[in-house]
Parts: sequence; C-alpha cells; structure tokens
Amino acid sequence: MQQFQRYYKSGTCTIQNSFARGLTSTNTINHKFSFSKPKSKVEAKQLAAKKHSEAERRRRMRINGQYATLRDVLPNLVKMDKATVLAETVRQVRELRKTVSDLEAVCRGSSSTKDCVFPGEANRLSLENCDNHQGLVKVTFSCEDRPGLISAVARTLRSMKGRVVKFEMVTLGGRTKNVLWVRGLSGGNEGIVMLRRALKVVIDRPILPGFSKKSYLT
Repeated sequence: MQQFQRYYKSGTCTIQNSFARGLTSTNTINHKFSFSKPKSKVEAKQLAAKKHSEAERRRRMRINGQYATLRDVLPNLVKMDKATVLAETVRQVRELRKTVSDLEAVCRGSSSTKDCVFPGEANRLSLENCDNHQGLVKVTFSCEDRPGLISAVARTLRSMKGRVVKFEMVTLGGRTKNVLWVRGLSGGNEGIVMLRRALKVVIDRPILPGFSKKSYLT
C-alpha cells in the first residue's frame, strides 16, 4: 500500500512516497504561480492615453523634421513660421511645374528629338560621323542620371581607344542628356557599332536598390 503526502509552500510542491518495504522516494517539483490582477477600466484608459500621447509626440517630431528640411532647401525664405514655409513650398512647386511645361513645349517645337537640348523621358542613344571632321564621332544619349554614369561611359570609350574632345551635359528632373565628340575610335564603322552596343548597356543599366531619383537630387 502506498501513502502519498503533498506539501505546498511558496510555489513548491513536494510529493513523498512511502513504500511498505521501508524505501522512501521524494520528488520535488517547482511550480511558478502567476497571479495577475485584472486591470481596472481607469488603468486601461490611462495606458491607452499614454500610448496615444507617445504616438502623437513621434508624429509631431516627424512633422517638425520635415519643416526643418523645407526651411533648408527653400531659397530666399524670409519668415520661418510654418504657414510661410507651406505657402513658399506651394509657390515653388507651381513654378517648377510651369518650367517643366515650358521646356516640354520647347522640345515639342523642335524639328527633331536630337535638336532638343533637354533630356527626354525615354532613353535614347545615337552615334554619327561628323562630315566636316574626319575621324570625329558625335555621341548623344539621354538616360536616368545616377552616380557613376559618366565614369562608366569614360571607361567604355577608353576600351575603344576613344578620346573625348568636347563634352556637353544637361540634367533635369533626375534625367540627363549628354553630347560627346570623340576621336580616335578603332575599327572604323565596326568600331562605332561596337561602341553603340557597349554604351547601350551602360545607359540601360537599371538603378540599384537603395538609390532613387530623390537621392540623386539631394
């Protein structure tokens, strides 16, 4: 016959087994008891109000940070209050939109896309021999502006033994148009074809993750 005695003290349960043959076995099992008192309605409201206050504080910090950025980038800003900053921002955006519309009208009015001095929305690449200058090739391309673009173009030209004698560049709205006059290309017409293929790879290269138009402009 077995007798079991249980003792509970401070979360500890002790089970003592006594056997008829005089052997005693004691097993001790630790139990952690957690007694949580339910929060009252007042406490729940106070906790919710605290969370809301913290969220509102973080929101105000973000807004103030954006206002500080606008104060830094807006030109000729006299007053620093928020109403003035917003009004000047709206004026600048409207002025920029008008400028873009005027530039697009100029490009549409050009006799050809090549005559437009501003970069277009689509990537373009053209290579042509200059009739009046033997061995001179005019390279024109438009694409997304990005770090390392000109360096990549220069490496491509060097690999073809080309030497830039004149260079023009216009950048607008995160896009760029470049015109290069190149001498010394090896391979004649075949060299021009090879250069076209190599440059097309450069200008059509996608923007790497983590980079954006905005990061190029700031």
